[in-house]
Order: sequence, then structure tokens, then C-alpha cells
Amino acid sequence: MPQAAKHKIVIVEDEGLIAADLESRLKKAGYSVPGTADSAQKALEVIEKTSPDLVLMDIRLKGKEDGIQVADLVREKLDIPVVYLTAYEDHGTLERAGRTQAFGYIKKPIATASLKGAIEIALSKYRFERDLREERDWAIASFAAVPYAVLVTDGFGRVTYINSQAEELAGWSVDKALGRPVAEVLRLCSRETGTPVEDLVPLAMLHGQTVPLPDNIYLKGSQERVYAIEGNIAPRWRNGRLEGTVIALTDVTLQRFEAGQLRQENKQDALARMADGVVRHMPDLGEVAEESSRLIESLPQDSPLRGSVERIEKAAMDAFATTCHLRAFLEPPDFDLERVMLNEVLARFEEAFQTIEPGFTLLVEPEQMPVQADGWQLMRALLNTVLHARSRMQPGTGLVMDAAGAEPDQLGQWVRIRLTYATADEDAASLERVFEPSWSGPTEDLHITHSLVKRMGGLASARLEHGNLVRFEIFLPRVEVASAGASPPRLDEPAVLLIEPNQEMRRVLHVHFEEHGFNLLEAACCEEALVLAELYEGPIPLVIANPAGGDHASAGLADRFAAIDPAIRVRLMDGYVESCDRARGVGESPAVRHLTKWDLLAWVRQALGQSRPAVCGA
Repeated sequence: MPQAAKHKIVIVEDEGLIAADLESRLKKAGYSVPGTADSAQKALEVIEKTSPDLVLMDIRLKGKEDGIQVADLVREKLDIPVVYLTAYEDHGTLERAGRTQAFGYIKKPIATASLKGAIEIALSKYRFERDLREERDWAIASFAAVPYAVLVTDGFGRVTYINSQAEELAGWSVDKALGRPVAEVLRLCSRETGTPVEDLVPLAMLHGQTVPLPDNIYLKGSQERVYAIEGNIAPRWRNGRLEGTVIALTDVTLQRFEAGQLRQENKQDALARMADGVVRHMPDLGEVAEESSRLIESLPQDSPLRGSVERIEKAAMDAFATTCHLRAFLEPPDFDLERVMLNEVLARFEEAFQTIEPGFTLLVEPEQMPVQADGWQLMRALLNTVLHARSRMQPGTGLVMDAAGAEPDQLGQWVRIRLTYATADEDAASLERVFEPSWSGPTEDLHITHSLVKRMGGLASARLEHGNLVRFEIFLPRVEVASAGASPPRLDEPAVLLIEPNQEMRRVLHVHFEEHGFNLLEAACCEEALVLAELYEGPIPLVIANPAGGDHASAGLADRFAAIDPAIRVRLMDGYVESCDRARGVGESPAVRHLTKWDLLAWVRQALGQSRPAVCGA
């Protein structure tokens, strides 16, 4: 009883007998009743004079004003909790009463037990709200000017304050966040596994000292936006008593992105300097290889020198291949920057790529996205990336590409193309090196992709998330002005399509054909070649195909190209050799000779109707 006696309660009731009965029951329960009133005017006078802890307010009062209007004034001006008394339960009345933020509602006739219970619950709820307001006022005074996202919790991990930066980052308004568990407001997850991060508030309070947030975590904001964050959780003391924690966060998405780009750029620059030094000091090994080939052809089959010359030829070819590989790294293809409508480029890419991968999914925002790029080389860069993903993804899973405005907001002048897939064997370390030159394997062209994107003024990155989820991202500068780019080049000139898994061989032939005025499209595998044939707008009179032994798409290759364009002619090889029937005498074994780049050039001239020297075979 002593604790209850501290509480003063004013009764506002227009029925005198009911008011007297309530006063008697309240006093017997140990409460103090400093006054009663039966009208709005008198109620305000009594409440202002006595400053009660709580008001029992009848909704129906004498006079023009009712109890709801009085309660609204009491709550707004005097900050005193109100519990309604009424026999009316119509929807309109209850809706009006609810808008006054009352602390309870008791239906007449009033039972003594429910009366005391409603009073104690209302007082407890009011004390909690008052403490929250005090916490909020203290936090506002302490953290309003701090340039971080800040949340304050009580000892049970419930949010008592959240500043505007934290509202924006977490996607919660103040009204919705206050009183909620902080783990519900801050959805922190591990970047590596995607699993939620354990609530660290109890740990900080147990230690009694600041606890840093784990490394490599992210925050899920509104609309499933994701932010890389760093921060700390510090215990909060008042008058020597531990009352809760202060959580300070900062969005480091852009900083981490820029750091990753800088790290990648530094590696690429170092590799380029090394490659340039090697190339400049290497002799012309192409000539050595060609002279060795001619010397082998001139030697009899039983010549003791033949084995030595063949070894010289192989060594020269290997060294020449290395030099060409380095040149490909140093000299990416030429291209013309233009204003490209990304939506149209991606639509064409989707249509072409689905011919070999029906499970490919493209998601593009409906708003047109003009970017600075070379349309053809952009499709090549995307194709290299998608083929890499297709070779590394888990069987039975899908490839998803989406294009939208870039995140974070600081990259608003960019457009992001993102490729997502579940990897079968990649890890964070391998993706850290994925844009570096590779001597073999499916990633050999990704360093060229990185270089192409960079020359378009863009950025490229790759990372592992949620255990096995890989995200490749390409950022291209958004261009709004029509004249910002050059006029788009016409891709309608005849081109020869080369299928060759060896990157160095593609490099040699590309330079050779280009020097003689021919346009060459290169593909590392048959599937890539089929996509390029779908994408290229000009005629392709000839496909020179030397597919790898395990290239399953080589079966029926001529028919598949004919389905794209019946005018395409395919020359399928198994290594750069051919039988030369005209060099064979009666009863002799077929003569076999090695093909050179000049033989392939003669094929191209023949396909284009140009004069050429005679060669063996057809």
C-alpha cells in the first residue's frame, strides 16, 4: 500500500454517484484523490491545480466539450497520463480516443480489480515512455552533431535513440525504431556466409568496454539495399551505473570499393610494366619459328638434323607465344567510345546468349540507361564474363544479370551491370586474382575485360558473398547528353570468325589479318563463336575453326552456323595441319604439312573472292 499511496489520481466523471464510488474505491486501494470534476472546464482547473499522476476520464461530460478533447489538452500541455472511462464502444468514439494516445480504457460498470490493474499498467507504461523521452533528449544533446550513424540502447538492447544518419542507413524511422530490439533495427550479416551477426549489445555490457563490430559485415537497409559498415558498440554509464550501449556506425561501401579498385589498378600497372620490359627485350621470335618451319620442310625425313631443328622450332614458338600473350595484355583492341543505350545492348546480348544458355536471366530497369562505351567491345566484355561464370557455376543453377543505377549513392553518375551465380570451386583468393593474366583456363580473357572496361572510363570488380555466391560488377559512366559520345561505328563490314582456344594463336592471327586489311572476330570456344555470330551485324563469309578436343559444341558446327546465316562457310581443323593430295605419288602415304598464317590468309581471300596463291587441300 505505501507505494500506491504516492500516486494522486483525479476523477473526471459527470455522474456524481459514480464519481463518489470511484473515489471511495481508489482511497481504499491506497491511492490519493486530490479532486473530482464533472465538466471540461472544471477538469482542467483541478488537473492544473493538483498535478496528479493520472487522470480517470469519462468520455461523456457535461457541457459542449467531451473527455476526449480534455484528454488531448492534458496530454499535450501537462504530460499527464489519461485512462478513459465509458460505457460507449462505438467505432467513431474509440477511434477518436485512440488518437489522443491514452494509456488505457475501462468499460463501465467498473470492477475494482480491473480498475487497479488498469491504473498500474498505465502508470508503468507512462514511466517507460518518460524514460525513453529522457534517454532520447540526452542522446540528442550528445550525438546530434556526430557525423556517424548512432543508436542508443537500454540495458535490454532496445533502441532508445536513433539519429537521422542511422535512420537513413537502417531504413527505420524514429517512431518505428524506438523500443524495438536493436538486432531487429540493425540487420547485420556476414559478407562471407550471409548469416546474421550475433547481437553484440550483451557482450559490450558484460565486458564494460567498447567492442568493435566484426570485420567484413554488411547492413541490410530498406528495399534490401546493402551497405558495408564499420563501427563500435560502447557501454553507456550514468552515475556509475551501466544503463545500455551506444552503437556508432559508418558506411564504408564506397571506401572499400575504391580501395579494391586501387588495389586492382596497382596490380595491373605492375604487371604491365613487367610485360613491357619483357617484350621490349625479346628478339623477333616469329621469324625464328617461321625459318625453322621452312628448314624442317626442306630436310629429308631421315636427316639427323631434323630432331634438333624441330626442338628449335618448338622453343621459338613457345617463346613467341609468351611474347604475344604479353602483347595482348599491353595492347587491348582498339574501339570507339559512343553514347550507348545500355538497355538495347543488353537486350541483344540476352537474345544471343540464350541460344546456348536458356537458363540465362536478364533483369533491366525500364528507364533508359545511356552510358559511355563501345557497344561491340562491351558485349565482348560481358560475354567473356558470362562464359567464365558458366564454366565455374554449380551444375543446375542459373546465371542472373541485372542492370540498374549504381550503389552506393555516391556512385550515382554510374550504371552498374551485375552478374550473379553460385560458384562450384572459386574462393575469395581466386577472385582477388581473377582479372590478372592467366596462361590457361577459362579466366584467360578476363584481364582483357578489365582493361576494356577501364578504357571505357568504367570499373570492374569481383567478390565472393554468402559462402558460394559470386558477383561480377561492371560500372560504366552514365551519359545524358546526346553529343557526349562519338558517332557509333558501323559493324557491318565482312569479318572472318576464328575459333581458337589458344589466346596467343588468336593474337598472332589477329595481328596478321589486320595488317592485310581483314576484320577478324576471335572466339576461344565454339559457343562463344556462335554468340558472336548472332551479335555481329555484318556478313561472316568464313569461320576458321580449330576447337579444343573437349569442346562439345563443335559437333554439327557447320549446321549451327548455317541456322544463323546460310552464307557462312566453316573450315574445321584438327590442329594446323592438312593433307596435300597433290603432293602424293601412287602407293605413297599422304603427305602432311603444317599450315602457316599465310595459308589461312589465302583461305580468307578465297572466301571474299580475292585472288590468292594456290595452297594444298581445301
